[in-house]
Order: sequence, then C-alpha cells, then structure tokens
Amino acid sequence: MTRVLIVDDQSGARRSLALLLENAGIGSVQAGDGVEALRALEVGSFDVVISDLRMDNMCGIELLKAIRRKEPDLPLILVTAYGTVESAVEAMRLGAYDYVTKPFREKDILEKIHNAQQSRHLQMAAGVQGGAKTEDVRPDRSDGSDRLIVTGAEMQAIATRIERVARTDLSVLITGETGTGKSRCARNICELSHRASKRFVSINCASLPEQLLESELFGHVKGSFTGATQKRIGLFEEADGGTIFFDEVDTLSQGTQAKLLSVLQDREIRPVGSNRARRVDVRVISAANRNLETLIARGEFRADLYYRLNGIRIHLPSLRERGDDLRILVERLLERYVKRYGRKPLTMTPAALNLVLSYSYPGNIRQLESFIEQMVVFAAAEGVIDSDALPEELSLVETSAAADVDLSLGKSERIMIEAALSGSQTLSDVARRLGIGRTTLWRKIRQHNIQRSSAPKSINGSTEIKSSN
Repeated sequence: MTRVLIVDDQSGARRSLALLLENAGIGSVQAGDGVEALRALEVGSFDVVISDLRMDNMCGIELLKAIRRKEPDLPLILVTAYGTVESAVEAMRLGAYDYVTKPFREKDILEKIHNAQQSRHLQMAAGVQGGAKTEDVRPDRSDGSDRLIVTGAEMQAIATRIERVARTDLSVLITGETGTGKSRCARNICELSHRASKRFVSINCASLPEQLLESELFGHVKGSFTGATQKRIGLFEEADGGTIFFDEVDTLSQGTQAKLLSVLQDREIRPVGSNRARRVDVRVISAANRNLETLIARGEFRADLYYRLNGIRIHLPSLRERGDDLRILVERLLERYVKRYGRKPLTMTPAALNLVLSYSYPGNIRQLESFIEQMVVFAAAEGVIDSDALPEELSLVETSAAADVDLSLGKSERIMIEAALSGSQTLSDVARRLGIGRTTLWRKIRQHNIQRSSAPKSINGSTEIKSSN
C-alpha cells in the first residue's frame, strides 16, 4: 500500500486529507509541523510527502531542504494558497516534485501522488546518473472505477470507436464538458493499446506553471539552474514507449503551445542545460473542455497544434444528453460504492430516486459519482436511501420544487378570485361562487394584494374590491 506523510499545522486539514486518501486506499501518517515530519521519517518509510507551505516552527521549504539532504529521491508535494504560488514554484526549483493550490480537487491530488510515486520508482530503477528504464507498475483498477460506464446506443458507439482507435498510434483529441469522463477515456485507450504495459503520464495543463514548462516536460541536468542539485527526468522521457495525456489542453498559453508543437513535430526533447537531444516515442492524447475551433478563430489557440492533436476526435456527451441512461448509471454506481464501502445492498425510496433523476448535473458523471458515494456513506442501516441521505444540492432541488408548486397554486388561486370578482356584484356572491366563506375570501384578497376599487358594492353599501392587475 502507498504510504503518504501529511504535514500541516492545521489539524482539520490533516484529517480531511487523511480521510480522502483512506477512501482511495492510501495509507497516511500525520505530522503537525516540519519537525514532527522529520521525526516520522526517521522511524518510518514513505512513498510521498504532502506538506503545507506555510507553517509555524518549520515551513514547507525548510522541510523540503531537510528532506533533500536525508532522502533526495523522496518526492514532496506542496499545498499552497493562490497568494503563495510563486513560493511554491521556487520550491519546485529547489527540488519539490509538484504543488497543488487550495482548494484542490480529489482527482488532482490523487493524480499527483500517483505520478510522484511512479516517477520515484522510475528514477530508483534507472539511477540518478541514468541506466536501464523499467516498465510501469500499473495501479489496480479492478473495481472499474477508472473505466467509462457504457450504457445506451451512443455510449456503445463511443466504446467501439475507442477500441478501434486504441489499435493505432494516431493522436486523439477528446472533447466534452467538465466531468464527462475524458481522463477515463484516455486511460481506456491506453489500456487497450499495444502500449498498455508502458507508462501512462497525465498532465493537467491548467496547473502547469509556464516558468517550469521546459523542466517539467523535458527534464534538466544537474547544475542547469539555481537549485538544480541533481538530474531530473522530464514527463516526456517518463512516458517514452507509452502514452502522454494532456488534460485541459485548451488552457495552454501561446508560448507553451509553441514549445509543445515543436516536440510533437520533431519527436525530440532536449533537457534544460543539455546540448544533446534525444528521441522519444510517445502516443499523444489530449482533452479539451472548450471548443478549440472557436479558440482558433479568436486567436487563442494555434491551428497547427490543433491539427497535430486532432488525429482522431472522440466527443463525450454530457449527462443531460444521455437521457434514459441516467437510471442505469445510478444503479451501477450504487453497486460500485456499496461494494467499496462494504455496505449491504441499498435501495432508494421513490421520492429520493425521483430527485436524483430530476437533477441537471452540471458536473456530469463526476458529480453524479460524488452524489452516489455520499448517499452510500450516509444511508440508514436499514438499507434504504431516503431524502435524508441525499446531498445538499438535491435537497435544494426538493425545496425549490416545493416552492414552485406553492407559487403555481398561489397564482392559480389569485386568477380564480379575480375572475369571480369580475363577474359578481357583491362579496357574498364572490364567496358563494368560490365555495368559501366571506372571512376566508377577505383573507385571500389581502394575501394576494388585490386592491380596493369603487365597484362593485357589497350588500351593506360598503365598497367592494377588485384586482388592480
């Protein structure tokens, strides 16, 4: 099992991250500051260290320097706020593996841990000075959590397309809204290809700091810049023989696009500080949330890079477009998380199921998975998921629906009263036509703010009222 050392002076943040890792099958040990972390490293071994940047007693950069002296091959991932990103980038110059900004997504931190661990294995096998490269040890995905759930004719057609594309080395561009499963699609292509036994390296372009682009993608040699205390293998070299996946490629800056295009054209990389280029053999898959043709028309994306990436296109539909598939998806995800958490079989009440099926899911399949997982965790011991176990967003849908019904009924009631008023001479006539008492009628008139007028008159001579609308 992967072991992670979590370092943060905020106990709540430590516990939250530890729980996240536990749910992903990753063990962890917590330390309240850098000093405690160094003690933990003396008595135990870890695959990755995740440390907050700003801490009392010993900050993340001081901890990084101490770890580099003791265990130079141990990857450290820094957690930082947006205001301290520059410090995190400097820490990467000093040897940190990567950084993540608060608040981070579960997918991002787990992906960085996986990549850091695999990078360490590769460097330990190859040696800092170079040597034979080892094959990737692929993670266990036997529960199907990293595969697309195929339901309905449209998704069956996409699955067939994926199988055919996987047999080739053509570049693939995967499009679709956020949360539709683009990363999973990329992994599926890799796992069905002849490169399945080699590395799959995923890069989130949105979080790739431009000032570290060359070092991250191409690596660097020792002494190539301040803080380059040892050789670092770049992501292209890590993926040699395998697959490299550029997620959110539509977020790349113009400068980054030009550098990426050069590598894709020449299939060569040159580590920072080296005068030697080396060829790399990688299959390129990319994903975009936004329409790249639109970005090209606005001058925000290079057309020549687009043509390099768009060898074959696969578009993943949103959850809204999958229609009747939603019910089947809910059933399959329910089975998956029941198995993961060791729960007895669970069923939804009709009311809960109706709310789940009625939601719009702007976050698509990723949001649906999160909702189902929460339901399984909070479901009653009796094995029934009712409205109390639903996530807050779905509860708000229920409240909103009830409010809409109340509004609709109120509007209908006002219209009926207005119609009765227009065809009656007295309040008594109106009350009789509506089948209610005069007191109730007066209360309804005040409730709907139906204003007084000069006519009609009541039987005792007082002024009647009618709607001002």
